[in-house]
Amino acid sequence: MEAIKISVNKQMDGYTFSIAPSIRQLIKSWFPNAHPANNIFVAYDTKSNFELYYGKLERFIYPALLGVENQNDLNKKVDEIQFVDTQTGKVLHSHKVSA
Repeated sequence: MEAIKISVNKQMDGYTFSIAPSIRQLIKSWFPNAHPANNIFVAYDTKSNFELYYGKLERFIYPALLGVENQNDLNKKVDEIQFVDTQTGKVLHSHKVSA
């Protein structure tokens, strides 16, 4: 698979990251023990503080959202994770995951 798209919805007080039901089903078919989340909300100030100490939040969001325990297994199935703005359709951030 080329890329998994994560929807990013900017709200008044933060960001909601989510994946489509079809992506959740795909992840479950690839990894039966995975527990993908419907969405993850992060407040603006939390994102800013987090990135100050740990770097880009996105590299921590997608493993939690997809619920895959072994990153190497995901690397075998997916080339890239794309964070897409739900309002504009633009790719805000992309992360190469293939080994």
